Amino acid sequence: MPVYTEIRENVYVDSLETILIFSAMLDMEGIETAYAGMATDANLKTLSDMGLSSEETKKASDSDFFIVAKAQSPEAFLNALGRVDQILDGSSKKSKETASYPTLGSALLEHPQINICTIAVPGEHAFQVTKEALEAGLHCIVFSSHVPLSQERELKELARKKGLLCMGPDCGVANINGAAFVLSSITNRGTVGICGASGCGIQHVAAFLHEAGFGVSQTIGTGGNDLKEEVGGISMLMGIDALEEDEDTKLIVLISRKPGDSVLKRITDRIKKCKKKVVACFMGADESLIRDSGAVYAGDLDECVIRTLELLGKEYRFESDQEIHEMAKEAASKMNARQKYVRGIYCGGTYCDEAMSTLQKTVGGIYSNCPLSPEWKLENSNVSVKHTVIDAGEEEFTQGRPHPTLEPSMRLPLIEKEGDDPETAVLLLDFILTPPANPDPAGVTIPMLKKIVQKSKARGGEIAVVASVLGTDADFQNVTKQREKLREAGVYVCKSNRQAARLAAEIIRLNREGRQKR
Repeated sequence: MPVYTEIRENVYVDSLETILIFSAMLDMEGIETAYAGMATDANLKTLSDMGLSSEETKKASDSDFFIVAKAQSPEAFLNALGRVDQILDGSSKKSKETASYPTLGSALLEHPQINICTIAVPGEHAFQVTKEALEAGLHCIVFSSHVPLSQERELKELARKKGLLCMGPDCGVANINGAAFVLSSITNRGTVGICGASGCGIQHVAAFLHEAGFGVSQTIGTGGNDLKEEVGGISMLMGIDALEEDEDTKLIVLISRKPGDSVLKRITDRIKKCKKKVVACFMGADESLIRDSGAVYAGDLDECVIRTLELLGKEYRFESDQEIHEMAKEAASKMNARQKYVRGIYCGGTYCDEAMSTLQKTVGGIYSNCPLSPEWKLENSNVSVKHTVIDAGEEEFTQGRPHPTLEPSMRLPLIEKEGDDPETAVLLLDFILTPPANPDPAGVTIPMLKKIVQKSKARGGEIAVVASVLGTDADFQNVTKQREKLREAGVYVCKSNRQAARLAAEIIRLNREGRQKR
């Protein structure tokens, strides 16, 4: 198919709008592949990697917006451009209704009461834009990613000096005083304040609180790099301060992967002084260090839900061992002798880690593009080795492209690849619902799942597709409807990601026993 290009000079479109445009174009009839974005070096490199660059895009400046598609005909491309214009016109009308301003300063001049802003610009511009906002006295939610750690630390030190929260870079989740920002699910208001470096970890606890009839007072996303040694946990420490002072917060929950050693000590020292009860889920951290701080220890996200609800006087139960075993027994009975391995394709980085930690207890080491141990690092993230779990949200897959949480079609080629491997026994997936994302992630994915299952049946076996869906019934995708849609398509759906990984591991165990008996 020919490649068509349109350059719009001196037109700025932010990251979230670009995601909507990209997703809409991919759904258009006659469009094989497409890409849109500001003509920054990173986006142009991605365009080149996709084989879509042209003389027009090479000449574009970083203040220009490009739209490129491989299309069946000029008419198909024109139709796609029409859809782009509808999205931009809708955004423009919405901006006119809510007022838009050419600069941050002009907005503050007219609305001096503003005290928070969200930032979604290309990573190379995020430092300067965020610094300007902090200097203006605004709390910042920085959705932009790919910001150097040294710049992130400088921003957060400036924020601390000014008594402001800098959430991010790479902050996808925040809920402040009942307002859901960026990618946050819609949840009840309540008394639990959550601060976390893990976006899907925050969403996980908040969603199950919502399901149990409780809610959150505030959720503060620090960004995924905040608890690294290079940054120092500045935002999490300030988040604890803020939640301790917040009158609506009665219980504090902290969530992240294992922090750097010195960062963990600073956080546990701060917990010791906290006047409110704290549940701490620092996955992979020494349990004794957490308990010695006075916090309630949670080793994983499900346990974090259980312990938090216990403190609220509510008992919660995930799938039992027997329920897991019965589902696994059914799935394993349909497999042939060649099927051996679990293959996971994840949207959530924390969920990816959690799945690997759960699986390795039963099946052994897991290869990955972000492994739990260096010896399990894949040489090529697109070539699976034995048991493999991929974080499809890593930079190698998302540089200049929509995150798979927002656009589920990004995972389809990876799903098809694993489905074509006769040694794949279990395909393990997560689905994370969020207001700006595709309205039907299950619906987008199910045709490919049916395709790979049919192919595996033709080979004399049947791939087991195992999944979890994170979200609430208040999200317009509706977590209950998404789960039911997947179940109706033959997917084994568990309440949580950890339970899905447990099921995948049990299927592999039973299948391995079956092969040994043959």
